Amino acid sequence: MRITNSLLQSRILRDLQGNLSSLSQAQSQISSGKRFEKVSEDPIAGASVMTSDRGLRGIGQYRRNSASARTRTDAEEAVLDQLTDLLTRAKQLAVQEGSATSTPTTRAGAKSEVDRIIEQVVSLGNTKVGSEYLFAGHLVSGPAFDAAGGYLGDDGQRQSEIGEGYLITTNHTGRELLTNSGIMTGLKSLSTQLGTGTPATIAGTLTALDTAFTNTQTLLATTGARVGQIDSAMQNSDALSTNLTLRRSRDIDTDIEEASTRLISLQTTLQASLQAASRILNTTLTDYLR
Repeated sequence: MRITNSLLQSRILRDLQGNLSSLSQAQSQISSGKRFEKVSEDPIAGASVMTSDRGLRGIGQYRRNSASARTRTDAEEAVLDQLTDLLTRAKQLAVQEGSATSTPTTRAGAKSEVDRIIEQVVSLGNTKVGSEYLFAGHLVSGPAFDAAGGYLGDDGQRQSEIGEGYLITTNHTGRELLTNSGIMTGLKSLSTQLGTGTPATIAGTLTALDTAFTNTQTLLATTGARVGQIDSAMQNSDALSTNLTLRRSRDIDTDIEEASTRLISLQTTLQASLQAASRILNTTLTDYLR
């Protein structure tokens, strides 16, 4: 095949362009730290990176859900701890005023304290997390209880997805908290008996208060178990995030030392190509005839 000057020049320019392109790619890998910028440059690794990115976005949402769920369970746990203290005090008053040493004066003072306890209990039932009432079920925009302790919410339970397909209930309703537990009934009964009853009838309210106390501890245990589930899910998310991040790094991150070595090699190759091309392209017909 006859090699013309035009064909020779085209080949030289094509080879130089290829060397320049490889050099540019190597420089880009070092400056960006990535082996490729487009999926088309490495379809298999690119698809794996996209899968990892989707997984990391999902984990990010699960983490946000878990954090929100943990905020609500922490708030409920604090409320239940306070209810435990208030019930303990109410039981102490029932024992005290249900004894033979009770007098109308001491009963009046105890009734006043129990009425304040009831107010505190209602206030705890209307605890808010952010702008939402914690114990109102799905009716989170309004108070869960009226001033008399009547429940205003519904029986809806809040749930959060804290892992793929992993839903957890994050709260008890106000009905479970103060009504079904017997807290309101027990305290109101104690207040009534302190106002109009006898030591014997006051002592009789202890059974209801003990039941309310036990039910409160059950709710507290349930909430504690939920906290444990959320913490476990967050740890699993952290571990999965670490694995996906490492896999993504293996797929897309470049080995700087290897890339630097390749860059130096490409620079050497390009310099040699330029020198050779300079000699060839500067050759004239007269040079061949000498």
